[in-house]
Order: sequence, then structure tokens, then C-alpha cells
Amino acid sequence: MLTLNQIKQRFIEFFEGHSQINTVIYADDFDFAAYPDILYKVVHIQPVNSYINGNEIIHQFKLMVADIEDPNFQSSEDDIMSDCELIANDFLAFFGDDDYPDFLMDTDTTYQRFSESGTDRTAGVVFTTKVRQTREINPCTIPTKANLSGITSN
Repeated sequence: MLTLNQIKQRFIEFFEGHSQINTVIYADDFDFAAYPDILYKVVHIQPVNSYINGNEIIHQFKLMVADIEDPNFQSSEDDIMSDCELIANDFLAFFGDDDYPDFLMDTDTTYQRFSESGTDRTAGVVFTTKVRQTREINPCTIPTKANLSGITSN
């Protein structure tokens, strides 16, 4: 089973290795908004939540793929959104492949298109995905300061 930090590292390495991506940021929305030196296209990865469902642990992530818009080129928004969807699809194809050995990724998602003016005028897509893993249930691996074998559920 991978830790959340190991999953994070795999996502970052994938996008850093993608030839169309210049900046990868793993942070919450507030920290991303304050990031000073973004080279576009950018990917923002945000962990949303984690939960346990029986023998599975599921981590949910929100990802944004964006590029800077050229206000002088009217169709740039459509071009950007199209490119960003292709990059999102690359990510889902890579990690959603049944042959990927470390976890299962749910590839059922919706691309939400956006266009906004902040410090930069950007456009792109936002989507969520879930990473599923079988969780290890082994009390023997719990780091303890004392012998817990005397604790019972009675």
C-alpha cells in the first residue's frame, strides 16, 4: 500500500515528465492562488479527502489543468480547454490503466471547464479522481511504546 506522500510523488513526477506542462503545484486552493512564479501550462493537484470503506482506503484528488489566455485571440479559450482535456486524459489513461501496479484509479469523472481573470487570465479544466488501494490491516505493524497485547475489547 502506498502512502499519500508516495501517491503525491507519482502524480508530480508524471506531470513534471509531461512535455506540455511547465509548472506542477501540489497545494490547497489558497496556497495555489498565492503561488508567485507560474509558467503555463500549469497543473494544480489538491488532495480533497481520504476515507476507509471496508478493506479499501480511498484518496480523492481535485486536479486543475490550465493555460494563460491571449485576450487578442478570440478562439484561444476553446484551444486551451481542448489541450487541457487532452492532458487530463493522458493522466487518467496512465494511472487508470489496469496494468498500473500500485493502485486503482477511478476514471469516471467530469471535466468542468473554466475561464477566469485573476492575476493572470486563465482557462482550462478541473476534475476529480479517486485512488483506491487495499489497506493493510495488521496490528503487528503498529508502532507502540508498550506491549498492547493485554488490551481486549471486553
